[in-house]
Formats: sequence, structure tokens, C-alpha cells
Amino acid sequence: MTDLTHEDIAAAREQGDLVALLVAAAGLTISVPKPRTSAPESDVVHISHPGAWPTGARRPAPIPAVDGLAISVALTDYRHWIVADRPAASTKCRCPGCTPEGSR
Repeated sequence: MTDLTHEDIAAAREQGDLVALLVAAAGLTISVPKPRTSAPESDVVHISHPGAWPTGARRPAPIPAVDGLAISVALTDYRHWIVADRPAASTKCRCPGCTPEGSR
């Protein structure tokens, strides 16, 4: 190993390459991995293990945003249901997330 001074180590710490200095002082070379080139993401999912989506299946469409008025109406309805001591209620939800075809 070559002689390193305290000043060399302090300068390497300031520059953020202390590990590279120590590896070079030990006579080793650092191998830099090649950067990965990622393919553009497509909608087709290819999974080959059992129990997965079939090949060629598409991801589900994102849930559309719900407007503030619909949230306010749903919250008011829920509060009325709580105040009424939780009576039996319909389980039909008309939000765009629950009915992908749109509000019914």
C-alpha cells in the first residue's frame, strides 16, 4: 500500500471519493457497471409463472378523479346514516371508481 497522508484522506472526504482513494491505494481497480438501458414500458404484461395474469393482458385503467361535490355528497350521506343509528342501506355505489361505465 502506498503512503497516504492525513491531508490526502481529508481532501478525499471533502470530494466524496474516499472509497475510490483507498481502493486505488490498495492497487485494485474499480469496475464500473454499464448503465442499464430500459425498454419503454408498454401496456402488455408478460408474466410466465402460474396464477398470474395471462400473457397479453392489460393493466387496469386508472381510477378517474372524483370531484369535490361528489365527495361532499357522499360524506353528508354517511353522516346522516351514522346519526340515524346505521339503518340497513343500499350497497350500490355510483362513484366512477366503483362503476367504470360511469355514474348510473
